[in-house]
Amino acid sequence: MYLILLLVVFALFGLFAVQNGGTHDFTLLGYVWNLPLWVPTAIGTAAASVLLLLHMSRATLGSQFRELGHGRALDAQRDRIEELREENVQLRERLAAARGEVRGAAATGAAPRQSWVDGLRAMTTHARNRTTT
Repeated sequence: MYLILLLVVFALFGLFAVQNGGTHDFTLLGYVWNLPLWVPTAIGTAAASVLLLLHMSRATLGSQFRELGHGRALDAQRDRIEELREENVQLRERLAAARGEVRGAAATGAAPRQSWVDGLRAMTTHARNRTTT
């Protein structure tokens, strides 16, 4: 985008220089210069080019810093996903074990007994694994 804008500025300068080939007397602080008309335009074009290049470099650095920030956030999210996958595997194993106990109890006809300590542990584990949004 900035490169295209810079090329447009150069094209306009070239067009001005071709169409205005004469000279003019320029006075500044008591000094008089007899210069072609395109010289002040060239100075303005150079200033605009420098400003565009500075803005372009600042925009590039800003986007690179934003990408670094996104990289850290992505790493944190990937770590969270890995933790959730590990928790999912553990829960699936517990579910399979619980289903095995139920099937085993159904085969023997007795219900599995759970002590009050096991119930308390299950409640704290359940409360610890809950997340809020």
